[in-house]
Amino acid sequence: MKRDKTERINYNYRRAARLFGYWVLAVLGVAVLTLILNMVFLFAAAAVYAETDNHYIYGGSVMEALTFTENGYVLDSDMEEELEEKNQWAMLLDENGKVIWSVRKPEELEDTYSRSDIARMSKWYLKGYPVRMRVWDDRIMIVGMQKETMWKYTVEFTIPWMDFVKRTILAFFFINFAWIVVFAFVFTKRFTRNRERARMEWIAGISHDIRTPLSVVMGYADTLEHSEELPEDARQQASVIRHQSVVMKELIADLNLTSQLEHSMQALRKEKVRPAEIIRSVAVSFLNDSVPGELEIDTRIEPAAEQLYINADRQLFMRVFRNLINNSMKHSGKNGLVEITIAMWEEKGKCHIRLEDNGVGYSAEVLRRLCSRKKDLAGENIRGLEIVKKIIVAHGGKIRFGNAEEGGGYCMIMLPGGKRLFSQKNSQN
Repeated sequence: MKRDKTERINYNYRRAARLFGYWVLAVLGVAVLTLILNMVFLFAAAAVYAETDNHYIYGGSVMEALTFTENGYVLDSDMEEELEEKNQWAMLLDENGKVIWSVRKPEELEDTYSRSDIARMSKWYLKGYPVRMRVWDDRIMIVGMQKETMWKYTVEFTIPWMDFVKRTILAFFFINFAWIVVFAFVFTKRFTRNRERARMEWIAGISHDIRTPLSVVMGYADTLEHSEELPEDARQQASVIRHQSVVMKELIADLNLTSQLEHSMQALRKEKVRPAEIIRSVAVSFLNDSVPGELEIDTRIEPAAEQLYINADRQLFMRVFRNLINNSMKHSGKNGLVEITIAMWEEKGKCHIRLEDNGVGYSAEVLRRLCSRKKDLAGENIRGLEIVKKIIVAHGGKIRFGNAEEGGGYCMIMLPGGKRLFSQKNSQN
């Protein structure tokens, strides 16, 4: 028992470590992908910006290339060629706002500007032309570009709004981080779901492939077991082979059924069934197959519950009671008579069933694993009970395992939708 518990702990630890590893890899992968996408966007924006002609000529450069002579201002030929190449123009204003020199100035512009005109063009545009200004002593050098070539606005923000922007940027960072974590979680969940689906397909394939050779082994073993030409020892060995083949077949069926119920892939063939009839049928079959003095089953079904029926899968519902009775017989912990009591009654429109035995009861570890909602590595000793639990849950019912005060274990089942086939009055008649 201690070894099994250690193995389960190690298994859960490895499984948790594996899932955590997948999650970390997913986080790193999504983070790297996000970084790459952002870098691609930034490089694309930088490439588009680099293709534009952003080498503008400023007023200081023009002023340095401008020389005052007896005939007025003369501009260096190289600067004039550069202005023409970049499709820019320039003009020089005196202290009164009058144009005293210009080159390539658009004709629609005036030759004199007031202080208000100069103030406006310093922040905005000059009749739609983007301009830059440079004050030089008592003169003002204005260098302009053509219309529709530059977005130029003075941007001002209040300090509270800038504080809000800072908080928003921080929140945006955490939102991106949360998005990465959530996306990684979804990716990990999908990955594990695909793994579970692959595991189910593998189980189904193995079950299908083993079924045929196992049937052959069982057939030959049964023939050898009943052959009068073989000695008694050989027939006994054939009987063991046949019995172990049946056990193997049941284990494979249990594994397949557990996997299907766990992922809600078992198609429930629901029909109107009477739990009282099924309980008695399963109890009679066990009593007929048991050795006298080995098993005693006491069914206590209230008269009001005799005609109750529920919508359930008959075969799976019979499987529930076969597994419960089998568990009581195998794990009773006694060499004498195994006593099982099955009680059934109706309460608040629901069907209640309680199965008790006179065994040693369930251990604390088994109860913990049966009551836990987490997926656990079910040991062989509770595989049948795990199937019982999954079948009842698949039918919308509730199930509880425990130990009785007077000794022995019990299983309490509550099923919804209990109805009577006939009225109690007619059933009594």
